[in-house]
Amino acid sequence: SELEERIIFINNLPIDTTEEEIDQIYSRCGPLDSVQLFNLRPDLDPGPLSKKQLEDRRRQNKLRNKNVYPTLNEFRKQRPRTPVYGMLRFDTAEGYKIATSPELCIFGCVIRRHPVLTIKHTGITNLYLEQIPQNICSMDVEYKLAKLLHPHTIAVSLDGMRGLGRNRSGIGESLDNGEYQEYSKPSSCRVKFEDFRTAYQTFQWMREGDDGESETKGNIAAFIGGEECRVQWFPTPENSMGYWTRELNF
Repeated sequence: SELEERIIFINNLPIDTTEEEIDQIYSRCGPLDSVQLFNLRPDLDPGPLSKKQLEDRRRQNKLRNKNVYPTLNEFRKQRPRTPVYGMLRFDTAEGYKIATSPELCIFGCVIRRHPVLTIKHTGITNLYLEQIPQNICSMDVEYKLAKLLHPHTIAVSLDGMRGLGRNRSGIGESLDNGEYQEYSKPSSCRVKFEDFRTAYQTFQWMREGDDGESETKGNIAAFIGGEECRVQWFPTPENSMGYWTRELNF
């Protein structure tokens, strides 16, 4: 639809950013219809650091990055990013066009020392299910997704989920050889779609349900079976806790 065609994503946002801050910055491209932020964890944020604390942590981060990314090319390929990202919808096609200019897609802008790139919606075709309950097997996830999407004539299959499985005796064993894959217990998985429109519709059904009520089968926690389960547009970085607690920063 036309609404979906005016959506962009931005990532590597400050952990304490707000919808108002993002609206103020990106409305320079054109008026925004909506701003949605993901992975904000104010409950983990100890608050702004002193100037000395910031200097100390930036020095530590610089040393850490030097060990993790020994060359500039490796640093660029595995660009550090915070877990916070946003989905923005513009009111007009003109605003979307400006926000997706080569300058903002390649070089981006800087928000409080954080380099932030525009990511076009056309390049987003995956959803990520995270914090899947430990008692859920991969075939359960696939079945629940298929059941959710079947009324909408969308077929889905999951592949490559590896983890702990059960052998014939019921004892846990590693699934390195892919055997008993359906019994693996993934903590997260990626769901691939043909295009962004299908992914976006599925995202809406998972989070809100067809009628917009969180209690319906479309609710991500309800249909997977765990209150902590989340659906994301980007995989949450492994070092997210460091950013949420300000141990890591830019």
